[in-house]
Amino acid sequence: MTLNYKIIIVALFLSFPIFAYSSPQAKCIPEEKNFSACEILAKQGDDKALLVLGRFYETGTGIEKNIEKAEQIYRHLADKNDPDGFNQLAMLKEDQGKKQEAILLYQRAIELGSSSANYNLGLLYKHNKNYSKAKEMFEIAIKNDNSSSAMMSLGDLYRHGNDVEKNMELAEKWYRASMQSGNYFAITRLGMLYGELEKYDEAIKYYQEAIKKGDPAAMNSLGLLYQHGFGFKRDINKAVKLYQDAANKDGIGGLVNLGLMYEEGLGVPKNYKKAIELYTRAYQLGYTDIQLRIDFLNKNFIKNN
Repeated sequence: MTLNYKIIIVALFLSFPIFAYSSPQAKCIPEEKNFSACEILAKQGDDKALLVLGRFYETGTGIEKNIEKAEQIYRHLADKNDPDGFNQLAMLKEDQGKKQEAILLYQRAIELGSSSANYNLGLLYKHNKNYSKAKEMFEIAIKNDNSSSAMMSLGDLYRHGNDVEKNMELAEKWYRASMQSGNYFAITRLGMLYGELEKYDEAIKYYQEAIKKGDPAAMNSLGLLYQHGFGFKRDINKAVKLYQDAANKDGIGGLVNLGLMYEEGLGVPKNYKKAIELYTRAYQLGYTDIQLRIDFLNKNFIKNN
């Protein structure tokens, strides 16, 4: 599972004065990956900084990856009835494949007032193809938490017809609601919807808007249009450039499609080792199905050479 599809409740700007010499105030800012500042604040009793510290241990950001340490931090917070601690522990257990334990932890986080556990529990149900329960949790997350991510995910259910009647109008409605609530990932989803309806001019417009906001999924999707000549004159070089841009941002679609370009020698020199490298990164990010392709290339084009 890719963590880029879950909400993690963290404070973006937490600042407390450090009265030592003339150094600036420490701030625990996840985006800056500043482990040391978060550690300082966590030791001072800042539970929000401690939560971020747990995430850094879990992902190996600014420190050696240590799942046991991350779990220890989340359990410490959960013991204090911290809803975010329960929510984070639930996500960790879900990633470990402990579905029932994760459900119980999400439910406890919900009871304690977590603003993201309703949505995350919905995602768990969706990933396990229990779409009716997923829909129920997304609707609760929208009602109780005004979750823009839940709006987008509800749009996905209607777009794909997962245990609901396929309804592009309702999908569009929820994507637009999500966009209006500030979720720029929904811009790409709206582009995908228009692409499926073969309204390529509209799809391109939304992909380009999402690319300006840095969404790798939009880069990959626009690359597909260039590769196959939908809405544009076919241009493999532009497709490769967009896949590369997406891969540089760890977009799974971009990594896989760029790998295919190297595997087939389309727009780039044929290079099986490079393809395997890109596929392996996609695997590390959660796309485990690509392992079959990695094994095939290793067996037929690498080990025999």
